[in-house]
Amino acid sequence: MRYAHHLVKSKCIFTSCKMHIMDFDDRPDFAKRLEKARKDRGFRTPKDAARFFDWTYETYIQHEQGIRGISRAAAKYAKAFRVSEGWLLTGEGNAEQGQKVSGEEAIKELLSRIENLPEAALQPLWRSIDGYIKDAERSSPDRSPAHTEPANLLHGAKP
Repeated sequence: MRYAHHLVKSKCIFTSCKMHIMDFDDRPDFAKRLEKARKDRGFRTPKDAARFFDWTYETYIQHEQGIRGISRAAAKYAKAFRVSEGWLLTGEGNAEQGQKVSGEEAIKELLSRIENLPEAALQPLWRSIDGYIKDAERSSPDRSPAHTEPANLLHGAKP
């Protein structure tokens, strides 16, 4: 009988308490913005980002958890995640500074913001950009964009 309690199976019943089911994030704001920037750039986990950019994982995760400040590393993170350093540190400015643009209308709208660019130049510029995009889709992943010629030059068309 001395060890009888080892032979008895007990049934654990889980009951959740309202306090433990709430989402509570007490990290500093810069840490939340750093996490958002990482996810927006397409890195699912902090380890993926640290490995890709060759950062020390322990340091990066401490920054994302808000344990350590990011003032010295902010420029590096902003460049890597394509956001402004000011937004990362203070929340001011535009977080979408480096967001990608896709589609003919979005690209033409971006080009139209170039000062002194005539409206007539938008269509030829779009055709050139579209040629590069189509060529990149056809090229192998190991070729760099520097070695890629526009599709319209490949087919004998004059620029």
